[in-house]
Amino acid sequence: MDTVQFQFRGQTIDLIVERNFRAKRIRLKINRKEGKPVLVLPHRAAEKAGLDFAYRKADWILEQLSKLPPKRELSDGISLSFLGQELVIHHSPQAKRGVWIEDNVVWVSGKVEHLPRRVFDFFKKEFRTYSQSKAREIGNQLGVKTGKITVRDTTSRWGSCNRFGDISLSWRLGLAPLYVLDYVIAHEAAHLREMNHSTDFWRVVASVCPDYKLAELWLKRNTAYLHSFAI
Repeated sequence: MDTVQFQFRGQTIDLIVERNFRAKRIRLKINRKEGKPVLVLPHRAAEKAGLDFAYRKADWILEQLSKLPPKRELSDGISLSFLGQELVIHHSPQAKRGVWIEDNVVWVSGKVEHLPRRVFDFFKKEFRTYSQSKAREIGNQLGVKTGKITVRDTTSRWGSCNRFGDISLSWRLGLAPLYVLDYVIAHEAAHLREMNHSTDFWRVVASVCPDYKLAELWLKRNTAYLHSFAI
């Protein structure tokens, strides 16, 4: 992928150009993780035609970018919800305990420049532990055996599952309400019964997550929020 710039009404727009062999037409989308518009080009489409298209849609691009929440750093003093717990991050440079949670505070020792990465690593570990336990619990309810949990930072899918029962999840789901994370885990585990999205599949999901539509709606409305956290 390449990034190009163009000017529109005195504003500079950074545009990611993505060549997609499966795309049938030129289109635009917003990369919420990067906070930038993406120009998707079919295999044989000329880049100039794509850039002309983007320029004609510049008003739409600026409107979508204006709706994105500001980037948030995992920094000293920030408040956030993680795995259903309301927390605030505090730097404790003299402590020797690494990272730990006590009384709704995420305490972080060491140098302040290492704080974001240390908090991120801690969150990933806690996220994996919770998700592994929840996947095993849901798997038992469904009569399937789930495998290992892989924690990623994906932009297109919140979760995926292979035929061996291994589940991949975005760590950002830890920033969502627990019922949302539980739904995504249930969704992936249900694929071990039905490797499709048929009526039977959704019936399996509903058997362990009856309010799954509320979780889907929350994700749809809060995708930009989850991707606003920079690491």
